[in-house]
Amino acid sequence: MSLLSESRLDEILRAQNPWWTTGSLPQRAFSTQPRRPDAQLKETGRATLVVGPRRSGKTATLLRLVDAHLRSDGRPRDVAYLPLDHPLLRLAPLGLLVDRALKLMEARERPRLLLDGLQALPQWPERFVEVVKTRPYPRLTGAAAVAPGVEESCFDTVHLPTLSFREFCDLRGIPDLGAPLLDPLKPRMPEESDTADDRLFGRVLDPLLADYLVRGGFPECVLEPDPAVGHQLVREEVVARAVYQDLPAVVGVLKLADLERVLLAALLQGGSPLAMEGLCDALELDQKTVHRYFDHLQRVFLLTSLKNFAAATDRSRARLHATDPALANALCERGAAVLARAQERRSLLAGAVVAHVQRAARERGLDVAYFREGDLGAEALLVTPEGAVPILLLDQDEAAEEDAAAAERLLKRVHGGSAFVLSRGGPRRRAPLTFFETVYHLPAAYFLYALG
Repeated sequence: MSLLSESRLDEILRAQNPWWTTGSLPQRAFSTQPRRPDAQLKETGRATLVVGPRRSGKTATLLRLVDAHLRSDGRPRDVAYLPLDHPLLRLAPLGLLVDRALKLMEARERPRLLLDGLQALPQWPERFVEVVKTRPYPRLTGAAAVAPGVEESCFDTVHLPTLSFREFCDLRGIPDLGAPLLDPLKPRMPEESDTADDRLFGRVLDPLLADYLVRGGFPECVLEPDPAVGHQLVREEVVARAVYQDLPAVVGVLKLADLERVLLAALLQGGSPLAMEGLCDALELDQKTVHRYFDHLQRVFLLTSLKNFAAATDRSRARLHATDPALANALCERGAAVLARAQERRSLLAGAVVAHVQRAARERGLDVAYFREGDLGAEALLVTPEGAVPILLLDQDEAAEEDAAAAERLLKRVHGGSAFVLSRGGPRRRAPLTFFETVYHLPAAYFLYALG
């Protein structure tokens, strides 16, 4: 049963889809900068769910699909946008909304329905699956700020994280620096023929990476002149809504103050292995509750967790990182001065490296872990069926011979084919580091930019 009359519901749907009348979408309504999932979403004929943190650009991604459809001379009524967090649209069952939109569209070909803000609906994963299975005629693309928590074969899932470092540079208006995209599974060092220049990267990328580690990759924060204003938006529009709105509705968390304390405690750990007993004692919570809260915070894309690849059991101490640098800086009230504190800057950089490697892994259907065993360690490993690709982060200007030797020993331990050693500055050589042909020494800024 719907609490809205059909005429009132039709009025709202027409207002949310002005191109049905005008034939165009106002450019100010969305960001025109393309994101990596755009092409995949445009071409797919299957039902698809776009997931990612709040304010990561999911709505803009859906509206770019509308714009692309209209610019390709598609019929305006063949595509509809339904903002399901609209207070009135939430009064109607999802199936009824879809059916009413299809009737108004009067589509002659297979129409496309864009269902935004799915997390606002009660039991939204089940409702989305039900619509996908019972209404195969339209092409359905949903978007949610909460991971569904279930795996379904009836739809594909596309992740839309915050901006990568390269996307950050693009949005800041930095021309393409000529760095070829880096495939971590088939790496190659920059060659003399590349248009990228070491000194150019030092002048341009290093300051930009410092800005990225302060501002983070939420699109609205990137162009905000005052990073503190952007951090306030992150606290109020990303974290507060995820913790105090999305999680209570989706997983029924009641003790929200405890949940927020667990988030803050994880961020203050800075990517160090979790000492659960001490952490739980400080929070006055049992381990089962803390682990459950960690899982919830990962579902709303505030935290990401890595296991130790070297561990023989699942009891390995996990590492938790913020999914974006802005989260730690905003909640811990840190400005640009954080870059002068070596431990905190390294923590932010390690989190950024992990996030970028995870994106590369996700595109290839692979996993990411960290490694710690004796004196060997790596912030991230791209795990493949054949072995792992270690990424080591050094808090120094350039890697030395012993760093390459440690990377080579780690490669043998994880049965990997190549490893990356990332330092603050650029190597004074074009060839791979010393005599180890499988160890690639790169500036961290270059690695993040080239990874895409």
